[in-house]
Amino acid sequence: MQSNYYLHFLTSTLFMDPESRAIVKPFAFLTTTLFVVVFSVGYFYKTKQKAQLTVPILPTASVVSGIADSVKKERPPARKKKKTIYLSFDDGPNKGTRQVLNIVNEQQIPVTLFIVGEHVYGSRLQSGIYDSIIKSNWIEIANHSYSHALGNKFSKFYTMPDSVVKDFKRCADSLQLKSNIVRTPGRNIWRTGTVTSTDIKLSTGAADSLRRAGFDVVGWDLEWHYTNDLKAVQTSEELSKQVDSMFTHSKTKTPEHLVLLAHDQVFANSKDAASLKAFIETMKQKNEYDFAMIKDYPGLGKKQSGDSTVSANNSLILIK
Repeated sequence: MQSNYYLHFLTSTLFMDPESRAIVKPFAFLTTTLFVVVFSVGYFYKTKQKAQLTVPILPTASVVSGIADSVKKERPPARKKKKTIYLSFDDGPNKGTRQVLNIVNEQQIPVTLFIVGEHVYGSRLQSGIYDSIIKSNWIEIANHSYSHALGNKFSKFYTMPDSVVKDFKRCADSLQLKSNIVRTPGRNIWRTGTVTSTDIKLSTGAADSLRRAGFDVVGWDLEWHYTNDLKAVQTSEELSKQVDSMFTHSKTKTPEHLVLLAHDQVFANSKDAASLKAFIETMKQKNEYDFAMIKDYPGLGKKQSGDSTVSANNSLILIK
């Protein structure tokens, strides 16, 4: 309103007669100067206010910390490391091996078959089964001796360490195995880079000889027992609970790793074959276990303190 007044005043002064203009000239100059000052102050005040309104508001340290905490809370929990089961089968090929092969292929889990050399050449049926299992991507072949301790003559067999070594070498040569992992028939013996154990002390000499010859000798932590008429003792549910208990109470040779022994011949009957399938499915559903071949067991291929001879190639190779 005031600015309009001063503008009107200035305009009217410009069109006055010279005498009137001379009278008001000093007053007009003062008024004009005052107007310019007031206008300039108002302009810069409004400009400053506008500039202040456009200054970005930066988040405080506490706000940044709060955002970081919320991001952390939204992160998915770390995946729990699974325990490993090494499911293994001894004494094949025999009448139950075909069932084992079919179930393993169907379930798509890695397993290890400890093969008896003499059994491969026992009949055309056994030779045919062996040809089938070596083609499976889920099966690894390991050495269970050639003669199965001279036909189950365990006491005699293990008193002859040199003969024991020769028997395992014969199996490896006859089947052209590129594997240094063996399991002793009728004895739970361990000779690896991390585990040394002998269930029957009279077998110590033979066990040590196998190790010196460059073999990794792998026993078991838990056995799926069977009766004299080749029927499984534990149900699949009972075996599952035993596996859980072994891990819970740290009863395995190596923490978080369990070697499970079963025998091919038990699964020739449909009831026990169904039990094997049920056991595998149960353990898979628990989502806390992985299955693996024994070649992946910790410490294999490593030299023990005290070993005098170890072969150049200690790795277990899957035969396909």
